[in-house]
Parts: sequence; C-alpha cells; structure tokens
Amino acid sequence: MGFPWGLEENRLEELQRLAAEFSPARRWGELAESLSPVRVVYTDVDGTMLGPGASFFTRFGGGYTLRPARVLVEALGRGVDVVLVSGRSGYQLRENVRLLGLRNYIAELGVEIGYDQGERVVVDTGDLEVPGEDLYRYITESGAVDFLFRRYPGRLEYHTPWSRYREHTPLFRGFLDLEEVNRELEERFPGLALVDNGVLPFRSPTLEVSEVHAYHLMPRGVSKEKAVQKDMELRGFSREETVAVGDSLADLAFSEVVGAFFLVRNGFLANPGAVELVRERANVVVTKGYLNEGWAEALELAVLGTCPPTRGEEPSPS
Repeated sequence: MGFPWGLEENRLEELQRLAAEFSPARRWGELAESLSPVRVVYTDVDGTMLGPGASFFTRFGGGYTLRPARVLVEALGRGVDVVLVSGRSGYQLRENVRLLGLRNYIAELGVEIGYDQGERVVVDTGDLEVPGEDLYRYITESGAVDFLFRRYPGRLEYHTPWSRYREHTPLFRGFLDLEEVNRELEERFPGLALVDNGVLPFRSPTLEVSEVHAYHLMPRGVSKEKAVQKDMELRGFSREETVAVGDSLADLAFSEVVGAFFLVRNGFLANPGAVELVRERANVVVTKGYLNEGWAEALELAVLGTCPPTRGEEPSPS
C-alpha cells in the first residue's frame, strides 16, 4: 500500500531513516525513568487513535486488528484516564467517548473541555470577550469566513461533511500560507486566527492545491496544549503523570506540558517539518507503528510497561 500523503520515494526513505533517531529504542528508556506512573493519556483522534477510514479496528496496509482495543481496555482497567483531544466538535466527541467507555474530552482544538461525557463543559474563548454559547455565531457573523473565501478562491473550502457539526469554530480544508493569512486576519478581525490541524489524506476536485490541510478559524490564545494544561491544573495531575499522543505539528506542542509525547509514525512522515522540532525535544518519541497501531504502541510503553510487537504490526508505507 502506498503512503497516502504524497511524499516522493527518496524523501520518504530519508524520513524513515531519520525516524530511527527518535524511536523508542533510542529515546524511551531514559525518558521512562523521568515519569511517574501515568494517570492520564491525552490523545488526538483522527490520524492517531483511529486507523484508515477513521475506524478503531482497521490497519494501515489492510485488514483488521484488536491491538488498540486490548490496550485501551487494559489501560482503563488500571484506572488511567484516556482523554480525547481533537479538532472534532463536542457534539461528535460526546458520542465517541460513550462508545469507547471514556469520560472526558477536549474538543475543537481546545475551545471546549467536557467532563463526565459532557455533563460539565468548560469553554475557552481566548482573546475574544464572547460568551461560549455565542462563539460560532460571532465568528461566522464577523465576516471573517466570507473574507477568507473571497481572498483565497480555489485554495480553501468548508471541510464537508464534518464542517456541519461545529459548535464553536468553523472548519475548512485547503492549503494556505498561515503567516500571511493570520497577518490579514489580525488587521481585519482582531482576536481570530486560522490554525492548521494537520495534513489530510484527501483530495478535493474543487481545490487547486498541491496538498490539503484541515484548518480551524478560532479565537487567538486557545490551543490543544493550553486546554491540556488547564485540565491538568483543574484535576491536579503533575507533568510526570501525563503523556500525549498525536500526529500533527500542532500536536507536537503537547510536549511542552506533558511528561512524554508520542508522535505516530505517519505523522512524522507526513510532516517533514517535524524533524528539527522532534530533534530539539528530548521528551518526544516517534512510534514504529502507524495510526492506531502506533497509538497502541505508545500506551503499551507508557502505561502498560510492555514492548510492542515487532512483527506483523508495522506494514511499510513504501
């Protein structure tokens, strides 16, 4: 199965070699000694916890696996809190946590923190002085969405159908120069920013771009890692008791607040700009496995204290 993020073969091979620098074999032993028993795992969802087709049970390369489910059940049985941290809306995550037997989530890149399957919700509007329940309406009625579509025709569109289920932040797909975009937003719509939530293995017939990213239009001052830090403070978790797992450059910021961060292999390969960031951060480990199997590997190491399988679980993307 070819790697679906559009890398040239020689660049893919180079990144595979570089990933060995940051593998569990090279980094995990010393890092594990700095951690206390893990009490909470903060995990991205799409491209991380889920396999192809956004299924918990499908494997990269084809077929099915129970490995992620076994790891999740054992982690929950040990009393570890697995918290979904996603660009998905609270509406979506509330159903996800129920299906998986979880309790808590962080939605829309940190805007909403939900406890007890959404019974209690905390909303962060960042630099905007807007009630949480009015945030989506404020953003859409500000004119910022219309401005972006006019300014970048053929380069940005709603990320349908998932953009229909938003509660706080509009969701798009496309490919833009974020520095340029956010300078313009700050001039015209102070307090708003467009945030990149990673590369999508997706092509749209109506976009004229070389690759496709997911983007959120959201309040400045809000992020996944800030929401994680707030949750840690509210519930009394120390840094040494926490780990996180993700697949995007935005997820790498988790490493600033948790004890250890696992970047699943597909995330490392899909974001060549991650190389220097990972090299600079000693608490980042790149998994050997892809997608949900890389996610399972992370929990096997950090929570269960076991070594991941070495055969039959890591199909090559080349």
